Amino acid sequence: MFGIENLTTRLSQLESQVQIQGEALNAMARQLGIDPVLVDQMGQLDAEELSLVRAGKPIPAIKHHRVRTGSSLLQAKEAVDRHNAEF
Repeated sequence: MFGIENLTTRLSQLESQVQIQGEALNAMARQLGIDPVLVDQMGQLDAEELSLVRAGKPIPAIKHHRVRTGSSLLQAKEAVDRHNAEF
């Protein structure tokens, strides 16, 4: 039937779709002048993670993000990298 690899791949695909939909909803909310509702918290950094990024400590920020959100290593790294590029 379904192997673990197939389920993992499908889960990753679904997580990506949810993130894209959340970003689209946030963009629409901004266009309407409404505060964006963060549908997908996995792509957002909290205050601790932002502090670590600003201090030049991306690895602890990634670890903290993974524990807090349950995201994969790749998702956490992408979230930190997005914010790291801003600083």
